[in-house]
Amino acid sequence: MDFIITLGLTFALILLALLIFRYVGLPVYRIEAINIKRLLESVLNETATEAGWDIFIGMPIHHNPELDDIRVQCAMLALTEMSLRQGLVIFSDHGRAQIEELLNMLNRQILQKKELPHD
Repeated sequence: MDFIITLGLTFALILLALLIFRYVGLPVYRIEAINIKRLLESVLNETATEAGWDIFIGMPIHHNPELDDIRVQCAMLALTEMSLRQGLVIFSDHGRAQIEELLNMLNRQILQKKELPHD
């Protein structure tokens, strides 16, 4: 009898969890401009980790083609200008200059979004 009660409660709990996920949705991680800005600033400060960099360049940004273009440019830049030192991402002087340009472009995009009037 205890087995049937346990089985019934387990089934009800799993069903409840599935219904919650169905109507609430699963959590989704979206990379936003401010996340990329922080990462690029940490790259310039030589404090960016390899794991953070790999997540950034490895995850396509479908919701914003401009941010995805920055991601692709960073990935291409990493092929020739990046090295790793004790788990930190280090760019050459040329690579740092290009990262600064991308950061400036990103800052302009962030400012334009803030200046747009909201209805």
